[in-house]
Amino acid sequence: DKFKAPVIWRVLKDEGIDWEAEGAAGGRRLCELVGRFMNGYDGLAWARNQHKYANHSICGLEKARGNPNVGPATVFISWGLVSTLVSLLDALDRCAADGRLDPEAFIWVCDSSIRQHERLPSQKAAKMRDVGRLGEMVEQCSYTLLFNDVWDRTVKRSETDTVSCLSRIWCVYEVFSTVRAGNELVMMFPEAERRRFLEALVEDGSAAQDALALVDVETAESFDPADKERIMGEVEEVGGAAKVNEVVIAALHDALVKVAIQAAEDDVASGVALRTALYLRDLGRLGEARALCERVAAALGMAE
Repeated sequence: DKFKAPVIWRVLKDEGIDWEAEGAAGGRRLCELVGRFMNGYDGLAWARNQHKYANHSICGLEKARGNPNVGPATVFISWGLVSTLVSLLDALDRCAADGRLDPEAFIWVCDSSIRQHERLPSQKAAKMRDVGRLGEMVEQCSYTLLFNDVWDRTVKRSETDTVSCLSRIWCVYEVFSTVRAGNELVMMFPEAERRRFLEALVEDGSAAQDALALVDVETAESFDPADKERIMGEVEEVGGAAKVNEVVIAALHDALVKVAIQAAEDDVASGVALRTALYLRDLGRLGEARALCERVAAALGMAE
């Protein structure tokens, strides 16, 4: 209903899509268009405009209705919200196909799991309680999937850039919370971005270091300034921005190099494998680097 979903209608209009004409002609369904064009921020705005979610999150209401596809989350999703929902779902499907995600797992996604209404003081207080438990939710999940759909734009590099994954202070906080809980951080790319990362690694061995060099909790942004103030208060309690940045960047490198290692395993006689060994060396993981170099040399028939 275009009157109940103004954000969706605006997105369709901006994309030059005549929904009425397409619908009359038996064209694409609305849910397909929503999945293709609506991103995380649009999803938050949509939920705020739905009266049925005035006192519930989307998942909360579905749970109350007995939906068997809703349950306690076991995997946390950290994402930049500027990504489209369909790209996120495609990446999750690939994770499941690769064996990195249990198809039966319950996934925590902020749009669906946090109450969004804040028109009344009671609604805003309920939303703030949900937001205040975010770190706890990260720690309760078994691991975190970080959805990075533009691998080398992990931070906002200029004022004209759109907000990206790790230019959001929430994403930085979620990565830190993952490490603090002792949970694994898994980098999740669209397939085209995974290939682009590997190509960049072969071309320039410092590509990953360059991409992560600007990650900084102090310059990361939030939609609500109060959120940043609260997170920075926690940052100071755990040792300050420098310590948090060090922990977060190390975790990101660990997640990135795992992507490279998997590609190297698929083709050990490749430039990717050799560059991965050098990447491991640069991270100080000398034993793993040497072992991989030896395997590359053996695969290429080279003497040690």
